[in-house]
Amino acid sequence: MKRTIYIINAILFMGCCLLVSTTTPDVKDIDVNNKITFVNSDAITKEEVIEIAPVETIVEEEPEEEEVVEEVKEEVREVVSNDEVVGKDEPVVNNTPTSDEEVYIPPITVGSIFTGSMSGYGSDIGTTTASGHNIEKSIYYDDSTYGQVRILASGKQIPFGSIIKVSNSNAGSFTGIVLDRGRNIGFGNIYDFDLLFETSKEAKNYGVSHNATFEILRVGY
Repeated sequence: MKRTIYIINAILFMGCCLLVSTTTPDVKDIDVNNKITFVNSDAITKEEVIEIAPVETIVEEEPEEEEVVEEVKEEVREVVSNDEVVGKDEPVVNNTPTSDEEVYIPPITVGSIFTGSMSGYGSDIGTTTASGHNIEKSIYYDDSTYGQVRILASGKQIPFGSIIKVSNSNAGSFTGIVLDRGRNIGFGNIYDFDLLFETSKEAKNYGVSHNATFEILRVGY
């Protein structure tokens, strides 16, 4: 009987110990848990400030393209005149009109008066005029109506045999007859008329009359 009571007391004692162990917390565990809880709480509430250094944006500059300047070479065309310079120290002025210019041609009628230019040429450059008149013996022409007259060259606008009264020229006033043509002679060319002299030297000394007056006395023969 005592033995049975001893066993029951032992069982009761072990049950109490077991009850105490399950209900009473371990101080060590509490400390550890608190420590862990503190650490975890600090980790949660503490704000970590991370400073981000400004990043410099490096933009690589592309090399500027050099402008290619095309040099436009203007073609300079030197116009060389084939015209002979007739007269002493006289500038050659090419009055040949362009296609856009209108050449003034005075009325080729009896009594027509106009102002123009007159150069000179020598009879030593040929023997006959464009009309076939021989100039080896004289620079004059004997006209049945006007007598002895000077020989003139003009453009095709004025027919051969036309009588022209010339005044205000370097050769004075005289009456001439159109019997010749000239490469640079005529309306719209360098000179309106060309006066025949005995030599080219004499014609050069005569020069050019720039404001001579011309009156048509007869048109053709």
